[in-house]
Amino acid sequence: MAHPKFEDLALQYVLADEGDQERAISEKAAAAIQESTNSRVAVGQWVASINRWIQPADDSSDDNFIARAKALEFLASTLGVLKQRDVSLKSDQIKLLVSFFGSLFSSDHRAGVTASAKALRHLITMASFQPTLGNDIIANVCKLGDDFKLQTPTTRLELYELFLGLLRDPAVANDLEYRHGDTCGFMTDMLDLCRNERDPLDLLKWFETLKIFLQSFSPSADVTSEVFKTFSAYFPISLRASATPSGITADDLKSAVRSCFAAHYRVASHAIPYLINKLDQGDAVTVAVKVDILQTLDACLVQYAHPKQSIVPFIDQIWSSLKYEVRNGEVPDTIKATLKVISSLTKRLDDNELRSFISSAWRDLVEDLSNPTYTVPAGRLLVAIAGAGPWSFGAITSQAVSHIQTTLRHTQSASHKQELVALLNSILAIRSHLVETIMNDTDTNEGSGLLKDELFGDSLFFEVYLPLWEEISGSQATAEQVGILKRVMGGLAALVGQRSSSAGSSHQLCSAATSEKIFGWLAGPSVIYPIEGKWLNESMVKSDADQDIRDAAVSALKDAVPLYPPAFQLLLQQYLLSIKAAYQEQVALHDLPMEIKLVATTLCEIGCTNMTGKILPLSNPVSLISVLLEGLLWMLSERASPKYWTAFICSIHLSILQALGSLSSKTPNPPRAEPQGIAKEWFSQFIKRVEDAGAPRVDLSNTGNRDMLVNALEELDADGTDVHRQLLAYSLSVVRQLYRRFTTLRSQVSETDGDQTYVGLSKDFEGRDGLSIEQDVCLHQLGLLAASVIRALSEDEQKSLELGVDAFTLFHNADAGIAAPLPGVNIVSPLDDFRTAPLSMGILQGIYPGVIGSGHHIAALKNICTVLTSFPLPCLDPTRAALDMILTILSNKLRLQDDDNSREQLQIQRDLKDILITKFWDSPARTDSYVAAAIRVFRSILCFLAGDVARFQSGAGDRNQLLEFVCDRAPSVPVVGRYLARSFEVLVSPKECLEKENHAVRKRLGGEWLYFKAVRPYLKDCFVGTATDKTATESRSVAVFAILKHLKYEQYASDINQIIRVGIRSLGHFESGVEMESCLSVLLEILEKDPEALKEHLATLVPGMAEVYETARRKPTQSIEFSGDLAIYKLATRERERILCRRFVLEFLQKLPRSYEEQYLVPYRQQLMRPLSVACGDSVREIRRAALMARKAWEGLA
Repeated sequence: MAHPKFEDLALQYVLADEGDQERAISEKAAAAIQESTNSRVAVGQWVASINRWIQPADDSSDDNFIARAKALEFLASTLGVLKQRDVSLKSDQIKLLVSFFGSLFSSDHRAGVTASAKALRHLITMASFQPTLGNDIIANVCKLGDDFKLQTPTTRLELYELFLGLLRDPAVANDLEYRHGDTCGFMTDMLDLCRNERDPLDLLKWFETLKIFLQSFSPSADVTSEVFKTFSAYFPISLRASATPSGITADDLKSAVRSCFAAHYRVASHAIPYLINKLDQGDAVTVAVKVDILQTLDACLVQYAHPKQSIVPFIDQIWSSLKYEVRNGEVPDTIKATLKVISSLTKRLDDNELRSFISSAWRDLVEDLSNPTYTVPAGRLLVAIAGAGPWSFGAITSQAVSHIQTTLRHTQSASHKQELVALLNSILAIRSHLVETIMNDTDTNEGSGLLKDELFGDSLFFEVYLPLWEEISGSQATAEQVGILKRVMGGLAALVGQRSSSAGSSHQLCSAATSEKIFGWLAGPSVIYPIEGKWLNESMVKSDADQDIRDAAVSALKDAVPLYPPAFQLLLQQYLLSIKAAYQEQVALHDLPMEIKLVATTLCEIGCTNMTGKILPLSNPVSLISVLLEGLLWMLSERASPKYWTAFICSIHLSILQALGSLSSKTPNPPRAEPQGIAKEWFSQFIKRVEDAGAPRVDLSNTGNRDMLVNALEELDADGTDVHRQLLAYSLSVVRQLYRRFTTLRSQVSETDGDQTYVGLSKDFEGRDGLSIEQDVCLHQLGLLAASVIRALSEDEQKSLELGVDAFTLFHNADAGIAAPLPGVNIVSPLDDFRTAPLSMGILQGIYPGVIGSGHHIAALKNICTVLTSFPLPCLDPTRAALDMILTILSNKLRLQDDDNSREQLQIQRDLKDILITKFWDSPARTDSYVAAAIRVFRSILCFLAGDVARFQSGAGDRNQLLEFVCDRAPSVPVVGRYLARSFEVLVSPKECLEKENHAVRKRLGGEWLYFKAVRPYLKDCFVGTATDKTATESRSVAVFAILKHLKYEQYASDINQIIRVGIRSLGHFESGVEMESCLSVLLEILEKDPEALKEHLATLVPGMAEVYETARRKPTQSIEFSGDLAIYKLATRERERILCRRFVLEFLQKLPRSYEEQYLVPYRQQLMRPLSVACGDSVREIRRAALMARKAWEGLA
């Protein structure tokens, strides 16, 4: 292949303007050299190609210099390509090139330096480069002399990179050391050359060069001193703001200088005294500089080799200076950095040096520990030394613990006691860390026996913690005493976890009796006293101190229980006994259900979520759930109020959620294989094994045997099987038990179906007159528990366990040992006025679409529609709410891909449409009860549509006929149209059953689709025209805003101007209740997202808002249109809704000054000040706060 002449390439390179062109030309030149048959000739021609620019000329213009620099760059760039291709020139060629480029440093300071540096950097990496040339290169570069600082930062950076490349090359470094010895003349020249560097990026390379030199060479003391003076002159280093940021931070520069100080132990004699002297300058040193000094000193102590030569000579100087930084220090950052230095110093000392240092330090510390003024800083120093390692811990703690005990006995200061106990707690924490370190280090027994096991067991408990506990619990509780008690609790938690440090098996240092006593104490404020209505001290009754102690006890237990696992069973036993005692003694009965839940939450946090870095054992959550089941059984046997049942069910719910969440967040190490699912056969075997081991059976009134259960669960833990799978299976078993306990099978004879078996409420609900509300709450909470458990199962698991059938049989199936006949599998039981509906709702809410068979699904959907559209109304409102949610779920999860399902769903829509027309809207009956029923039925139909809307079908035809019908007709229905319009929010209001976590079918554009179906076509009807009357117009506006308030602004932004006009008109016509609240919330959203859209309407909006506030403030007029059952639908506003209206108005007015420039608002300032002043005296605190903020915003206008 013919190659172009090098002269032509050089000329092209000099004339090139773009980097890509230059790169291509360099690659051509490199290819010509690489492929030539005679490389000597080719290299010669290549070098000679730039002669026209190198030869001396009379022209000294800038253009000439630029051309010569480009020509030299051509050579350097070509060498760079050769380097990338791993092509090496011959050694004599490299030598000639080194000589050529080196000569330019003394003859061509303006044009040749950058290119020469680049070229030399490429040459020194070639395989044939001779190490002896390194000295020549350094010598040539140093000939720049004073011209070095005249070079650009980029050029100097190339030179620093060249120096680094040479010093990092072991062969070059050996040659330089052989040639110069310890005088290191080459470094002296470099120091003179680079001494005044100021560019941040160049400084990083220069500091790295000095570090490499100190680490790779053996300079004399004089040279070391000169090098130290060079980099220490920059200390402490900072970075000024620059118009052209380099990307280098001040921390980068600090780290680079620090690496020079810590580069080699031979610098220690200069560095350590220098840093200590800087530190001792007192107030002249800022906090940031002091921290920098301490961090640099720490790096030196950590990195210096040969500590006996580099560190030991300066121990006294370091300690004498640093102890005062802690003793008299006030800045946390400085104190923290100082303690780290002391810890690092202690770690570097051995044998005699360590004993001598600790002896010297203890002489200073012992007096300060006895002095309340200096106890805290002395304790910090003590902890820093003791925590350095087992040797230092053993050397100082024996005398420290003894002195702390003596001082505690004699001091009269409560704050001094608190600080001493805190110090003792820190020593315990350090010891636990050191024991764990020793046990994890399988390669060495270092530290075994050094951690003073004899000091940290029962003796410490009886000599320190026991006397303090008895003293405080029996005295008047002051703030200082409470502080001591909190520290004592933390210390007890640390003490009970102390283990022996001897090699081999480790054991608890505290005896079992002492451990149980400790947990009994901690259980008092956290478990026993809240339930029994007691206090640790009579002076703490219902005070903040009582809550502080309770929180401290809980925190201590969270730390202690993982260290002593048997304690959790003790806490559970205390919990159950306390509940029984409190109920039987009629103590604090009003608060007992709440305390049952609160303490159960505490126990869950202690035993089921505080397993840092470990897999949660199955025994803890199952034991907690079992105890809660025992408590529920006991309450049922005592015929306690249903509010107690609810408390235990809520506690079980929370425990399951937290335990499952804790297991899900912890990944086993190493990762295990994909866990197996819960199959029906495995589930039956596992549950039988757990129940046989002693688990409670609520449905059989069997409390079980908890001791046997714990032992069996520990065996399961040892199996290493999937704990999450086991806990989920047990949780489902608990749900099944509770369902079977609270329901039973009964027969009912009907004219159409004859004798049928249904699921009804169990005998626990009999004879409970006046408690139906509490019972319904209990059933609802049980349904929520079932939903949480069932939704955690996969779709395959749900199908395997046949949960689609259980949604209607409520687990009364063959697995429960029930003989035929079994209840129907596709209807909600009509017994007890459908009150078991919340239980069905819970199961249905958690299952996946398709788990219920198609035939059952359609039958269930038809059954619910029939129930909810019947008159008279078949059930009370709480039950109807659950039936409505069932209807929403069944509508949403129906698989419409099945043609049969699709046809049936269309028929259901037609049937519902006919019912609305014939039974309600066109019916001549207009009694209050009948109108109320019409509204309830309409809301139920909207619930059916809400499930359908969430997974909307946008197909043509009559797919959405029911939605279109209700949108067309409902707001204009005589008498009830306005009530129906308010109900339209049901279509889009948030519903838990339609959340993704409950496997609802939701489409991303559901909101937009509903807007274009149910709102946009009717905006024109919100204005009075020839075809619409005022009543129909207002009802339509109510329906529009009922939907819009639950949509995002972006979903209706395309019609924003029309919506604003409707909203402004509605301010004068809507009732000051739910209607006005909807309108105001939409206007607030528009103001937040698009204030420009409202700007032209301010003249109407501002006085309109003031009038809305005044209307909402006045006492509402009682409606006399309807009475009886229709009372909940009356037009008269409710207090809560009027408060919301007032708040929204004030928030709107408050945001106006932030949204618009002053000139748009000043005209309305005067007319608003009086209404805002009136609002500042509102009867509701939240409204007054909002009014004050709004008034302040408007007063700020000119």
